[in-house]
Amino acid sequence: MSVAALALVAPLASAALTDPSDPAPAPTDRVTDTSQLPSGWQKSGDRIVTYDGDATGLHVLVADAADAYRWHTAATLSEPGVDTDQWIGQTCVTGSGDRAVVVYAPRQAVNDQQGFQQGAFAAVVDLADGRVTKLPELVSLAYFNPGCGDGEQAVLTRPQGDDTELLTVDTARAKLVRQQTVAGQLTSAVPFGNEIAAAQGDAVVSVDAKGDTSTLARTGGTPFRLVPDAHHGLAYQVPDGKQVQVRRVTSAGSDQLLGSGALGSLAVHGNGGRVFVTGQDAEEAVKHSALPRSWRTLDVPASAEVSTTGSLALTSVGNGTEAAGGRKTAADLAQPVGIDAVLPGSDSSVGFKVVPKAAARGAEQSPALSDGVHTDSVHMKTTADDDPATSTTDPDRACAVTRNDPKLQSLQPSTAQAEWATDLAVQGKLDVRRRSGWNGSELPSYTPQGLFPSTPLKGGGRVPAQVMLGVLSQESNLLQASSRAAAGESSNFIQGGYYGNAGSVHTVNWAAADCGYGIAQVTSGMAKADTTYTAEQQQALTVDYAANIAAGLQILQDKWNQLYDRGLLVNGGDPKYLENWWLALWAYNSGLNLPSSTDASAPWGLGWFNNPANGLYPADRTMFLSSGYDDARTPNLWTYPERVLGWAAYSQQKTDPATGAAVRAFTVGEWPSGAPAAEPAHDTFCKPTANDCDITKPRKVAGSSQPEGPCQRDDFKCWWHQPVSWTDCTATCGTEVLKYAAGDPEPKVAAPHPAACTSTLPANALIVDDVPNTVKFRVGSTNPCAGKRNWTSRGTLTFTFGSAQQNGATVYPSKIDFHQLGAGFGGHFWLTHTRVPSYTDSVVTGTWTPDRKVVGSAEVMVHLPDHEANTPSATYRIDLGDGTVVEKTISQDTGGKNAWVSLGSYDFAGTPSVSLSSATADGTGDASIAWDALAFVPVRGK
Repeated sequence: MSVAALALVAPLASAALTDPSDPAPAPTDRVTDTSQLPSGWQKSGDRIVTYDGDATGLHVLVADAADAYRWHTAATLSEPGVDTDQWIGQTCVTGSGDRAVVVYAPRQAVNDQQGFQQGAFAAVVDLADGRVTKLPELVSLAYFNPGCGDGEQAVLTRPQGDDTELLTVDTARAKLVRQQTVAGQLTSAVPFGNEIAAAQGDAVVSVDAKGDTSTLARTGGTPFRLVPDAHHGLAYQVPDGKQVQVRRVTSAGSDQLLGSGALGSLAVHGNGGRVFVTGQDAEEAVKHSALPRSWRTLDVPASAEVSTTGSLALTSVGNGTEAAGGRKTAADLAQPVGIDAVLPGSDSSVGFKVVPKAAARGAEQSPALSDGVHTDSVHMKTTADDDPATSTTDPDRACAVTRNDPKLQSLQPSTAQAEWATDLAVQGKLDVRRRSGWNGSELPSYTPQGLFPSTPLKGGGRVPAQVMLGVLSQESNLLQASSRAAAGESSNFIQGGYYGNAGSVHTVNWAAADCGYGIAQVTSGMAKADTTYTAEQQQALTVDYAANIAAGLQILQDKWNQLYDRGLLVNGGDPKYLENWWLALWAYNSGLNLPSSTDASAPWGLGWFNNPANGLYPADRTMFLSSGYDDARTPNLWTYPERVLGWAAYSQQKTDPATGAAVRAFTVGEWPSGAPAAEPAHDTFCKPTANDCDITKPRKVAGSSQPEGPCQRDDFKCWWHQPVSWTDCTATCGTEVLKYAAGDPEPKVAAPHPAACTSTLPANALIVDDVPNTVKFRVGSTNPCAGKRNWTSRGTLTFTFGSAQQNGATVYPSKIDFHQLGAGFGGHFWLTHTRVPSYTDSVVTGTWTPDRKVVGSAEVMVHLPDHEANTPSATYRIDLGDGTVVEKTISQDTGGKNAWVSLGSYDFAGTPSVSLSSATADGTGDASIAWDALAFVPVRGK
């Protein structure tokens, strides 16, 4: 089926996916039938706050009962220059309900241990007026961060060396008021009275202002989800085998069991001293006679998000791009969010459809990045042709293949193409011939698995297709190119840490560059100094998604073989079963710590970060995506192997525009009894005799940055290095289902933004394109402009890039947010986002200069592309050739059309030039500004 028939448009939550033939009213942004609301709702102070992320930012959404729960966007949090397909995070609401504390980060942060533990941003959002105050520290993405108390304070945590740093926020003043370091690892920290309560090993502890801890309660497991109540008490949960207990401890140390149920069936939530125990059987599981006055049970799903007074519970929130590869939309529009909710204590349910405001407050750069991590690279002398001050490429880069080379653009695949390449690759048959110059590159002819041959698995067998599709989903959301490119369109490769800037649009740190490329985020062999791959291989896996998949498959096969050599097999080691790839996926993400050659007793194996027993992940989580696609909002709640197997079992999603129905983006595996039945228990890789891990002895390690958990080692090297078996795979494990057979042709894709190939200007127009005539516009092997191009470029477009001095070196932060797209006039244009002139390190200026003089009157025409150009303040400076300069300001928004726009007619007297700068008085980093072709059209009779 063509991509035109199945556009990659993500489904909304069920409330927003209404059948056109269904007579039920379509969901709106409020409750329209107010008879469903409880008596007195007009004067109620109930408020519900939720969030959802897409490529434009993490949207903080608010609705008040007194306004019939009408939703509005309080803020949209993002960081300028961060190229991501989805922002993720979580929130908590202060006791007054007036403010939210938000932790947010780009989705790819969860794939990296440092990004997960110290790479999230934090902000305080005033829910009344939308004021956003970003905080000056980076924090953890762990599920328990942030933690709000019953007042206006909140606690943020992050590992700091061998300690845990607790950051107390006074939200009323929107500032950090205390920063203290506590030895060891603390989790689930919240304000509690004048102190902080947290989980530490098998105890609930309080932390005073000096950082000293005292025990409030000893527990039989690691406590989690701490919620203060209004009567000097603290609700918390603790796992007990396959059960979970709901308990309450007071500031005086009195601890009480209030109820229990199956793990995952109960949860505690709270706000402003109120505690809500949620779960379908919560009323039966909790002893009501023992509940304090501020506690209440709600017969709603345990995972529901609860309003401040418990009058509304959200059962589903999502826009679908979380599970569909969040490609950016035209003009960076936010994705509509569907919300399902129930009114506790009644049989009423409501559905909402909310369109967040992408331009809401929250896009300014976080002060956590203001100082930055400056580059340690050495400034090298360059020739004029490769001067980084004027070259669109990065001659001073650390990674092998540069961004912004028009001859090295990455083709964005459709989901069908990604599945086709994966299916053929795992069969060792990805031998499609790429002709010389494929996708406009200068590569010779090749085949993907000719460059990256499949590696035979030791022990026989092969990689199941769904395992590889799960890897691609988690690594890149099935994107080879930037999320700005639609399927069938080319742009720069999707890159993670190419600039080593840790999210800062003002910092270039080549020494910290992470050279992950493309759909499989191939990193090994992609540093500039690395000779693992030839230059041809490096370029092929950059421009071609099929070559990238072949390279990624090779890496995964090597991980399997590495573990096989050391006897690290799962469930007997038959590779046809998807669960048996658990350890190889673990190694694919975080590597294998090899045995010491000098100390046989030294720990070795797979690292603690991805161990399911790690306290970074909630103890009552179920299989990723098994509860629905809302799980994709918070991927940080699961380890890497859990996420990959979740994608393999449930797929990403896309919407059939003809029917509006949500469909799978690729074929999923097959399980005899359902995928969750084959998942390992969280303590499967936690054995005292195997890796010094004991789930029955939660431990707080003095001086450690790791969370409380079962690892018994002070250095947290509870590394797994043994074979493991947890199920009979013939009865429970998943197996592969192939859609494409060897020899099946590559699926076709039609780009939604076809290039403007033919000039509609008069034949005597002097056209200056944005790239030289030597750049060939190709989409794969085809030339969409064949027989249509009736013009030749007569001049050049040159750039100057804003720079900064960092540690004695000159770097160019302006290139971080500089992009190319294979669309517009002739199939190529450049873009960035506008900034105020004071951001000198972010300013890009492009100048068109024809190769000849223009004498007499001529009209200046600029070509604007049909997308990714929407600034209302594009100011062109026109040099008439005699030193006279005039300015013309226009809007670049053409309403979604490729169009020539006049800048006016002028009398020229020499070689003219026209310049366009990204510096505008209204520049906030949101509006895009583009450089495409420009033309001088002689005016008759003058």
